[in-house]
Amino acid sequence: MAKKGALAPMYYYAGKEKIELTPADDLFAVESEDVRSVAEASQSFGSALTDGLRLVTKDELGDAVNELSSTRPKYPVYRSNGAIVVALPEVRVEESRKAHRAKLDKWLAQHGDEVTMVSRDDDRVVLKPVSGSGVDALRIANELTKEVSPEMAQARFIRVIPRPGPRGHG
Repeated sequence: MAKKGALAPMYYYAGKEKIELTPADDLFAVESEDVRSVAEASQSFGSALTDGLRLVTKDELGDAVNELSSTRPKYPVYRSNGAIVVALPEVRVEESRKAHRAKLDKWLAQHGDEVTMVSRDDDRVVLKPVSGSGVDALRIANELTKEVSPEMAQARFIRVIPRPGPRGHG
């Protein structure tokens, strides 16, 4: 039985390959102002992922970790293939085949209560889960892949890859 607040095992599709994601229960991706208000920390707390998003450890948060723990975090953090992966609450779908675009349009109409369209051009649609959660972005992308089979449907990610060790500089 999973502990409360732990992220369920997840995955995403890269092409037709299923890539496993392991929840990183020791890490949190939080907006900078949330870190400062919850942990009363300085800007140097954690490490910057973007201008407004920081990666912090459970230890850095201390008792404030309970306020940020959620089964549906906005920015869930996972580990995959040696990298840290943060799922953002956005899904990019690419489809150039007309028959599949019609199937995609039908799926979007049926799931309008779960997802909103942010932008659309000829071959690309950007969606946001109504919940605002990266967990739901992963779920939506995976459902689209299984049910519609577009050329690509994937949650937007930030990947943090470890720096090469001392041997990598030679």
